[in-house]
Amino acid sequence: MKSFYKLLVILFLFNFSESCSTSSAAAEELHSDSLADSYAYLSPESIVYASTISNLVSTFPKFTNDAVNREVLSLKNALTDYLTAIKDFHQAEKSKSVEVFEKHYKNIQKLRKFMTRDDDEVLNRYMVKIKTNMNLLEASMNKTVQTNSMSSN
Repeated sequence: MKSFYKLLVILFLFNFSESCSTSSAAAEELHSDSLADSYAYLSPESIVYASTISNLVSTFPKFTNDAVNREVLSLKNALTDYLTAIKDFHQAEKSKSVEVFEKHYKNIQKLRKFMTRDDDEVLNRYMVKIKTNMNLLEASMNKTVQTNSMSSN
């Protein structure tokens, strides 16, 4: 009788794990389809740059200087707005978020002299990576727009 219960438990667990993996696969497929639709006009290169920026925003460290942390938070919000505007193909919002980003970027540059050397180096690495990926993203999007406009002529 004990072996019957063990077998029943094993079958139940196996059946449960199968149903979870099936629903997970279905959810993943649905999610990837919606992502593909959202970024359909972007080149794979542009998506890489946008996701790199997104990853940098999510992993941005906290610093010992509270004023820098406040500016970093505002900078992160501007970057999130920038990525949302790109995803939604909303040029006016993208331009506005770039202006806000530049304002906070300049404020952070002014505050760097009040930071410890280690914090300043970490901040500099993040800022350079963000700025570089933004420039690469803009260039790849412009290249995609030019290619699309040439092919429609």
